[in-house]
Amino acid sequence: MPIAKRLTIDNVNLDDESEMDAFDNQAIAAGMERVRAEGDELRRRGLLDGRGNLRLKELPADMREGSERDFGG
Repeated sequence: MPIAKRLTIDNVNLDDESEMDAFDNQAIAAGMERVRAEGDELRRRGLLDGRGNLRLKELPADMREGSERDFGG
């Protein structure tokens, strides 16, 4: 039986395996939608190529080896 309601951590029946599966599937689908949207935005901004690879390989000056920056880490 497919679950029609939007499941959240507050309303999912943790004892019902099929409802937990539906909850997992909803969470994964929402996450994938977000990842795709972020990838689209990075491609639009020219930071990723069509295959999802970073186009820029160079680090900012303050992150390069020998930089005088101290981030306290």
